[in-house]
Amino acid sequence: MKKHPYLILLLALLLGGCISRNNGRAIPASADSTITQVVVGADRDEHGCIRSAGYCWSEVRQACIRPFEEGIRMVSATDPEATACAYLVFSADSARAELFLPDTEATAVLDRRPLSQGGSAWNVEDDDTYNVRFVEDRWRIERRARTLYLQEIK
Repeated sequence: MKKHPYLILLLALLLGGCISRNNGRAIPASADSTITQVVVGADRDEHGCIRSAGYCWSEVRQACIRPFEEGIRMVSATDPEATACAYLVFSADSARAELFLPDTEATAVLDRRPLSQGGSAWNVEDDDTYNVRFVEDRWRIERRARTLYLQEIK
């Protein structure tokens, strides 16, 4: 009686084999299924930034950064229900500012310019697309004298 478990195990090994049947012809077991291999970090952009990890290239920092970690969070001033936000990132010497705006791949790089009444503003010379200023203890992003984003107050 004790020999039966060993006999059953031996038969299972012999019948199990390393091949499977497909319409009467034998194929290797590894060809039975499709294996998809996903490589983490395989989505690097032209600068080597890993987009799926939240990294993107910053012109003013000349490095891959996560704007939500290194930038100033800016919330919509025009839509109180907005869920997306913008980020403002400065170069190390604050001579340039970069805008990471929602729903856009490209960033806007702005240069610091002195204001006649004192202080500075960041914009593109002879261009009225974006203007960044520090007003009433908050950063603001404006366009054509209309405030688009304000620094989030925590």
